[in-house]
Amino acid sequence: MKILFILLLFISFLFSKDEIQPLTEPWTPYQIETKDGLEGISIDLIKEIQKRIGNKKKIKVFPWKRGYNITLKKKGYALFLTTKSKQRENLFKWVGPISSMEIRFFKNAFRDDLNINSLEDAKKVSSITVAEDTITKEVLSEFGFTNLDINTLANNSFNKLLENKTDLYPVEENSFMYKLKQLNLQKKIIPVKMEAFYESKLYIAFNIETDDKIIKRWQVAFDEIKADGTYDKIIGRYR
Repeated sequence: MKILFILLLFISFLFSKDEIQPLTEPWTPYQIETKDGLEGISIDLIKEIQKRIGNKKKIKVFPWKRGYNITLKKKGYALFLTTKSKQRENLFKWVGPISSMEIRFFKNAFRDDLNINSLEDAKKVSSITVAEDTITKEVLSEFGFTNLDINTLANNSFNKLLENKTDLYPVEENSFMYKLKQLNLQKKIIPVKMEAFYESKLYIAFNIETDDKIIKRWQVAFDEIKADGTYDKIIGRYR
C-alpha cells in the first residue's frame, strides 16, 4: 500500500493541472513580437517547458512595469526574463538561470564630448535615462547615482538617446546591439569605452505564493531541456 501511495503522489505531481500564466515584455532576441505571433529564444524555451508540464496558458505581453507588478502582487503569474537581484530575491520564487546578461552604457554617436571610462565619469554627466522598476535603475541607485532620468516606459529611454535628449543609456548589451542592427542604427548609437559594469543571470520569476511543487516542476523541465540538447537547438535558431 505504501508503494502504491507514493506512486499515486508521483503521478499527481506530474499531471496535476498547471494554471501559471506566463508574462513577458518585448525584448529582442529573447521575446519578439511579429505579425505571426511571438518568437525568440525565451519564448521558444517557455513554450517547450509548457509542453512538457502540460501548461496551456498563452504567453501574454505587457510593458515591463505592468508585468512586474502583476507578478509581484497576484498569485498564478510568472514573469520572464527577470534578473534575480538582492532586492528582488525574496519577492519572488525563481526558475533558472535561463540566460545571462551584461549591462553597459551607450551614447549618441554625435556626443564626442562624452568620454566615459569609469562609473565616476558616468556620475558626472547631466542625465542618464533609465526605465522604472528595472535592474539597471536598482544597480545605479546602489552605486550612488543621483543623475538618473527615470521613465515609466522603457521605450522612452531609447527615444531620448536617439534624439540626443540624454547623455547615457545603460542597457543589456547583447539584446541592445541586436536591436540596433535590426533598426540599422548601430552607427548612430554606440557603446562607450567603458566595459560592462554589471553582470547577472536571468530567470523566470514566479509570484511568491506559488506552490513549491509547481516551481520544482518548471525547474525539472528546464533542467531536462538543457540536458537533452533542446536548449542549444533553441539558441541556434537565433544566431
